[in-house]
Amino acid sequence: MTKNKPLLDKYDLSSVWSLFTGAAPLGQETAEDMQKLFPSWKIRQGYGLTETCTVVCSSSPDDIWFGSSGSLLSGVECKIVTPEGVEVTGYDQPGELLVKSPAVVLGYLNNDKANKETFINGYMHTGDEAVIRKAPSGHEHVFIVDRIKELIKVKVCWQCEVHLVTQS
Repeated sequence: MTKNKPLLDKYDLSSVWSLFTGAAPLGQETAEDMQKLFPSWKIRQGYGLTETCTVVCSSSPDDIWFGSSGSLLSGVECKIVTPEGVEVTGYDQPGELLVKSPAVVLGYLNNDKANKETFINGYMHTGDEAVIRKAPSGHEHVFIVDRIKELIKVKVCWQCEVHLVTQS
């Protein structure tokens, strides 16, 4: 959207008041570019995983901090741990994000190895590196900064029906 303003100008976007992103962190620069184009829009972001069955954290329309995935939703607990398993207790210290919630799945069907690696002491190891920062509003925000676990990402080009596979 930030790269093709002439195309956007062809549409009436006057009813839009909020834009919500997920699936990958929205960079601060991109969010700022979007805000310049549409100053009245609330540009929000959320974070969740398939295994959490819902969003873990989300920006509130009244508490937006670009680059952040927002604050934890009610009923969700998290902690950050170092690669050695030590819990991080301060702000701006990276580690793996662990999540606990009634919405987190009980485990993977017929995959004991993955269950033992992922679900430990009631927490789900997300495989995402995160930091917690205190916003100017005073609320704690989650920033996803990297991916720890290796994934195979599959992208489909619908126009040419080619499946692109990348490893990250």
